[in-house]
Amino acid sequence: MRLRTLSGLDAGFLYLEAAGTPMHVGSLMLLEAPKKRGYEFHAAVQALIAERLPKARALRRKLVEAPLELAHPMWQEAEHLDLNHHIRYERLPKPGTQAQLLRKVADLHAQMLPRDNPLWCLVVIDGLASGELALYSKIHHALLDGQGGIALAQALLDTASHFPKPLSGTEVIHVEPEAGTRARASTAARATVSQFARLIRAVPATLKMAGQALGKPGSLIGKLRDTLLLAPKTIFNVQIGPERAFAVASIDLARVKRVARGHGVSLNDVVMALVAHALRDYLGKHGGVPAEPLVVGMPISLRGAGDGEANNQVSMAQCPLPTQISDPLERLAAIHTATASIKNRVSVLRDLIPTDFPGLAAPLWASGLSRLWAHGHISERLPALANLVISNVPGPPIELFLAGARVLHYYPISIVIHGLALNVTVQSYGGHLEFGVIRPRT
Repeated sequence: MRLRTLSGLDAGFLYLEAAGTPMHVGSLMLLEAPKKRGYEFHAAVQALIAERLPKARALRRKLVEAPLELAHPMWQEAEHLDLNHHIRYERLPKPGTQAQLLRKVADLHAQMLPRDNPLWCLVVIDGLASGELALYSKIHHALLDGQGGIALAQALLDTASHFPKPLSGTEVIHVEPEAGTRARASTAARATVSQFARLIRAVPATLKMAGQALGKPGSLIGKLRDTLLLAPKTIFNVQIGPERAFAVASIDLARVKRVARGHGVSLNDVVMALVAHALRDYLGKHGGVPAEPLVVGMPISLRGAGDGEANNQVSMAQCPLPTQISDPLERLAAIHTATASIKNRVSVLRDLIPTDFPGLAAPLWASGLSRLWAHGHISERLPALANLVISNVPGPPIELFLAGARVLHYYPISIVIHGLALNVTVQSYGGHLEFGVIRPRT
């Protein structure tokens, strides 16, 4: 694989880790072991990954730095892939409860991925009293967004039970040699020049936009003022520590769809209403419910149909969440009205949220800004633009299999950062809505 320079958006997830907050996403699968003599899940997962690596190119990408850190890092195919490093085995102590499993997953999710290997990890977790198998996965957000993660999962999951051929005794896969310093320097220079060229080409349009914004009715500044929301300060808008807590829930998808049809709203509106109800109850017991709506940060995919490229093509929109409304039906109606305006809000803000920026010395200045953000507790000093993140990702509609085991539940796990200490990610799978909630452990 030739060297490929990260976009500013992809690299930004790496720079943000300088603030002390891991920037990987993941999942927790609960699986039913097949009735097959001699079946060993950990070995089967290793064999499956080895089999599917040609289709899962993101798993072979290793981060390499630009010489002297003068540009964004680059992806290169790893020369060696040690499956014992990437696919680990752990066993829960007795009695093997779900609470122990979630605590283990939270602890694993709090650990940063080492950058001297491809940025992903799978952990087979054994010892559940229920007899179920568990598989925790994490992959760095610099590699892909939620939709990219679904595309990657499709390369690993099967619609019927499939038992990969056992490995022949070696778990180290040899790929192509890594690029030398000269090749990395050349690639970094070309990428930086290209990024600056795109920036310069955008200047006329930017100046025109600025000219239109000066004092004219309906100008960009006016639209931005009318569109940008400020969130009330809550217990979620704080500096966070290194430990994490994780919780899950699973709801029948058909039931949620019936509620949505019955009230003339979208499925996502019902998801938002469920989260609003839980937040209203929680905040009522922890500091009080604000008199004004909370503000949700909602990731918005910019991918075209059928685009499964392993990268980030995502923006973020704000959406008011009317937790101050006590009546559930009034709250749902208010959410429906708010989400209907999201399209307009995204169209205004999309051009103001860059997905790329020149990488000249970015590893130095961008990481420095992240450290300053953390050390100065700046997220607690500035007005909040959101109280939490809610992400709803369409997933596989049918039951799937992994390395011969049937996937029973497929819970997503995302990211919390300073100032945004709560993330609720929802994914549909096999007739259920699977909720994964991550927050700092207190």
